[in-house]
Amino acid sequence: MRRILCVGDACEDILIPYGAALRGQTVFPQFSLGGSMADAASGLGRLGVACGFQGKAGADYAGKRMKNALAADGVDVSHMKLDPALTSTQIIIVLDENNDRFPFLMPSKPQAYLEVYPEDLPDTLLDEYDVVLTSGLMLFAQPAAQTVCSFLERCRQRGITVALDINLRIETLHGDLQHLKRAVACTNYLFGSAEEELLPLSGMHDVESAARSLVNERCTVIARMGAQGSTVYSTQGASHCAAFPIQVADTLGAGDSFNSGFLYALSRGWSLETANICGSAAAALNSTKVGARNCPTQEELLAFLAQNKISLQ
Repeated sequence: MRRILCVGDACEDILIPYGAALRGQTVFPQFSLGGSMADAASGLGRLGVACGFQGKAGADYAGKRMKNALAADGVDVSHMKLDPALTSTQIIIVLDENNDRFPFLMPSKPQAYLEVYPEDLPDTLLDEYDVVLTSGLMLFAQPAAQTVCSFLERCRQRGITVALDINLRIETLHGDLQHLKRAVACTNYLFGSAEEELLPLSGMHDVESAARSLVNERCTVIARMGAQGSTVYSTQGASHCAAFPIQVADTLGAGDSFNSGFLYALSRGWSLETANICGSAAAALNSTKVGARNCPTQEELLAFLAQNKISLQ
């Protein structure tokens, strides 16, 4: 892998730790940076992978803060656009008793990150990157859905590797899967939460059948299962990685950090099994801190794996 382009959402998260308040703790709202693809780009940058981010936000304080933060993590933000006609997306996230999240988007419409048009994803990008990572969040509303699908189809024609995080949310779970399935047809690495995403996408009733139904010679499926670990399914078989034992602060951004760790390992030429381990370790370290954007650096990741007596190859 030469360079990875993350295409998709960037936003600000406002965390409301409701569950902690119920337990009698004194809590306050917390502001942090988020957006699944911005988080993944941040993680890749911290891990030392050459990467860029293409997305839209408002030309406001929040948008400038997001762009500067990505640049500070080593991400190429030359293709991130701050539009003065848009307002950057903010997401109020209520954390329940189990540290699970319930999101509310502001403003409700239009979402800045979905205002992606063909001129925002020109063919010149295909000369700069050989891997594209994007999110199902981009595939349920126009103009982003059509624009991103067309871009992924051009990637496939050019032999550029496509990685897709299914990323179904409450607001898209029962939506039209047309564009998501179109994107899946272009995908080489398909990431998804086992029960919440692979089952609805495949129409199957158990995770293994769902994952295997989506595997082919070109597409590898990665099923993330939280505390149950993660499994990689390919035409060569399946490889499972148990979850690392940690004290969870919250699970925000864990899947995004998993994706970063997984692609980091592939960028170094390591096996799918090793990539699964690196993804799981990155997700674990992210979950030990509050907020979505806590992917470890390369040094932190390798030290954590060494601490757990895991050697990489």
